[in-house]
Amino acid sequence: MLIVLESVGSVFDTKEGCIYPQLADGGYDKEFSISIDDEEVSLDWWESLSLEDFNIVKYGIDTSDNKNKF
Repeated sequence: MLIVLESVGSVFDTKEGCIYPQLADGGYDKEFSISIDDEEVSLDWWESLSLEDFNIVKYGIDTSDNKNKF
């Protein structure tokens, strides 16, 4: 499942454990995946992540009202 992480302008793929940059039109760059599991994500990204978005990344699920799913 793909979930938008608004606090960091990224799209999170819960199945693959990867994030993608979100584009200005709301889509995402499918060619530029960054692995959460392989620690490829910068410290700046982690520090900018909201608590809600952190929980999505940590648990791989969106507990909000489903407004940000692709």
